[in-house]
Amino acid sequence: MSEIPISVNICERPYKLMVDPEDEPLIREAARKINEGLKSYARNYAFKDNQDLLSMVALQYTLNSLKNERGLAYRDRDLLGRLQQVDRILSL
Repeated sequence: MSEIPISVNICERPYKLMVDPEDEPLIREAARKINEGLKSYARNYAFKDNQDLLSMVALQYTLNSLKNERGLAYRDRDLLGRLQQVDRILSL
């Protein structure tokens, strides 16, 4: 599929991107969530500049991503163990 040009604003800066059409809604939602995080940090914490806000948002989303990855890895291991048990029982 060919890419399409879009523009998203993050921290009041426009970014022109070439994206797959099916990714466009997710990219726009991601930009919206980043901007919401920036506004939330700006309201609740002292900051020197937008770089500080972007750093905190990046830290927050990276932490959430890592937690999700670890949770999925645990569930995958647990599911594999259960499937192996079922396979052993069925092999009897």
